Amino acid sequence: MGSSNEIAVWDPLIRGFHWATVLLCLLNLFILEEGERNHRYVGYALAGLLLLRILWGLVGADYARFAQWFPTPARITRYLQATLQGKHPYYLGHNPLGALMVLLLLGCLVGTAVTGIMTGYEQLFGDDLIEELHEIFAKALQIAIFIHVLAVIVLDRLTRGDLIRAMITGRKRVPTETEITDKR
Repeated sequence: MGSSNEIAVWDPLIRGFHWATVLLCLLNLFILEEGERNHRYVGYALAGLLLLRILWGLVGADYARFAQWFPTPARITRYLQATLQGKHPYYLGHNPLGALMVLLLLGCLVGTAVTGIMTGYEQLFGDDLIEELHEIFAKALQIAIFIHVLAVIVLDRLTRGDLIRAMITGRKRVPTETEITDKR
């Protein structure tokens, strides 16, 4: 990367949440046996992380706050119009489509966690209804994760945004000539 500035974007709590969620999702989606004790414990840990992330989205660091990146219709429209005109806006935090993905991922995680916890109370809801909902949320989460990973790779190539490195270090290397849309 040519001449660039490093700008702090993702605080330690956001990065820790992200990578812990990656690890715990890998465990529960692909390694641990559904319904077993360790699967449940990982699910409880994910539920706790989600509560912390939601709280941090309300009171945390600037780029962690939902209000900073919430994908309003106006933000999405401006972003899509500029992108279609070949003027891809550069965001330090989440661009409006990335923000939609974050909401989808969080929604799938919450749905999976809540229905997972509720499977212990299936007798209140009927035969296998909660377990089926849990599986639907888990499958939707897998699809959303796949799309998220592909989008990060494509966006990194398109904008040279340094997204993966930034989620590890917390800092983005931004080329000096780049106009930042959401700089604080």
